[in-house]
Amino acid sequence: MAAAFIATPGTADAEKLKEGETFELTILQTNDLHGHLDDILKREDGTIHHNSIAKYATIIEQVRNEEENVLLVDGGDVFLRGEFQEGQGELETSLLKALDYDAMVLGNNDFRVYPAGEGTPDSRYEQLKDYHRNVNFQILTGNVVDRVTGKYIQNVKPWKGFTFDGVQVGVIGLTSMKPEIRGWNDVLDFDFIEPLEVLNTLLPEVSEKSDINVVLSHAGNEEDHKLAQVPGVSAVIGADTHKVIKTPEYEYNGEVWVPITQAGGEQEHYLGRLDLNFEVIEGKMELVESNGFLYDVTNVQADPEVQAIIDEYRLDMSMQ
Repeated sequence: MAAAFIATPGTADAEKLKEGETFELTILQTNDLHGHLDDILKREDGTIHHNSIAKYATIIEQVRNEEENVLLVDGGDVFLRGEFQEGQGELETSLLKALDYDAMVLGNNDFRVYPAGEGTPDSRYEQLKDYHRNVNFQILTGNVVDRVTGKYIQNVKPWKGFTFDGVQVGVIGLTSMKPEIRGWNDVLDFDFIEPLEVLNTLLPEVSEKSDINVVLSHAGNEEDHKLAQVPGVSAVIGADTHKVIKTPEYEYNGEVWVPITQAGGEQEHYLGRLDLNFEVIEGKMELVESNGFLYDVTNVQADPEVQAIIDEYRLDMSMQ
């Protein structure tokens, strides 16, 4: 598990990698679960796809045992429209906690209170407060602030740092403008700022403390391509458009080719993996290679403890 860091420029110099040394980072991602935690999609061609958090859990444990530097993140939209949506994310966030996620960005639907269209700022506040009760990791969203005070959402940060053997990785969270554009009552007290504008503002601050910058985005694939063009970004972990990106898409930011990922969504979501290889070149951590893919969990054994959490919650709901 990565450890959070609070650092100032120049700290931990003795631990930093030297010129020519390399560093490997593996990022595992889920996004746009929408409460599809344990079901099967039957495609028109007759093939099937498993939406199974319990199967993802098995792979996550395996990867953590095999790789040294692993981040597990979620791209938001965790519950609305799914089987358990009346619980307002109670089960979904409990599962993210059980799987020991490192960070999550709020999706546009995470601001909506069930039943959709009937929420208010007060009911949304209670919903997000429950999120925080259920999770043991940082929720990130840097482009949403209180309309009056200009402060970030309570208990939500714009970015967080993780340290792996002296290498500092900054993860910046950005979300979609949809709630404000569509005039949802749930967010009347919030101001949603363009993700690209906020990234350009935040990046110098984050870069003072980090060697590697990753964007965790629920802004949508089109916006992700714009974010990836910003110098200093090493990867964009995407969400929102439910796009099944089997291998990363790329944008050149003037320094490196930046991978852009997304692991489907809703009726067809995946556990995605992105491997990033860095080398210290002229004193900076530079991305020299990246590879990514989506796991096929058809023949993967479900983690029994995670499956039990889902089964018990489903049973409790059926008895209410």
